[in-house]
Amino acid sequence: MNASRSLRSLLAEGRRLLGTFSIIPSADVIEIIALSGLDFLIIDMEHGPFGLETVRAGLMAARAHGLRVVVRVRTAEAALVGAALDVGADGVLVPQVGSADAARAVVEAARFAPEGARGANPYVRAARYGATADWFAAANRDVAVMVMIEGTAGITALPEILQVPGLDGVFLGPVDMSHSLGVPGQIDHPSVRAALEEAAAAAAARNMATAVFAPDEAHARTWWEAGIQLVACGVDAQLVRERLLRLAEGACPPAVSGERLTAGGA
Repeated sequence: MNASRSLRSLLAEGRRLLGTFSIIPSADVIEIIALSGLDFLIIDMEHGPFGLETVRAGLMAARAHGLRVVVRVRTAEAALVGAALDVGADGVLVPQVGSADAARAVVEAARFAPEGARGANPYVRAARYGATADWFAAANRDVAVMVMIEGTAGITALPEILQVPGLDGVFLGPVDMSHSLGVPGQIDHPSVRAALEEAAAAAAARNMATAVFAPDEAHARTWWEAGIQLVACGVDAQLVRERLLRLAEGACPPAVSGERLTAGGA
């Protein structure tokens, strides 16, 4: 895939994209992810201990290998949205959006005037420190703006959210949705699946890009089959842990594995 194409343009074209989440604040880990062949990465400031410095370092590692990066900020606060974009994110993702007014506020924070009210500085890293001509227009053209629909409030308000000008996509969160629907952690519960599939169908009817979290490859495939455009499969910490568990369980023959020292053993 051409790395020069903006994430926003790919969303508008309906391209199918595969990515993952990062909660490990390490440029080395992000560089490894960038070398894996995925289409995008979500740096997670909501659930990971990222600050702007580690986000910036991660963005540099990712972009060196052509990996597009969305930053999930902790809240919809305009300063946080603008700061994530100023350091070079290709897009921004805001959690727990439950109304059209909240979605409009996200777009307002992510777009420069006249499309929004993002704080304007042409010398930030995203503008190549002043070297990008027509920076404000370029950012408005290329930055992807997405909001997370994670509860019953978001589902109820979805028809109005989908009509917000300048919004590029909705990200469906099955884990939080399961909690909101009273079946915590049961992301395959029929009520959770039905709510997310209905939301995806509504977004498709409005030609709005739809994304979802999948904990593994099997879930990712089911969402591709359901017509979801972007799938964020797994989390870096989860993926590392699971691979190490398989290594620990599979590297030694059964007759030997029981003799290994376990954590804390002597």
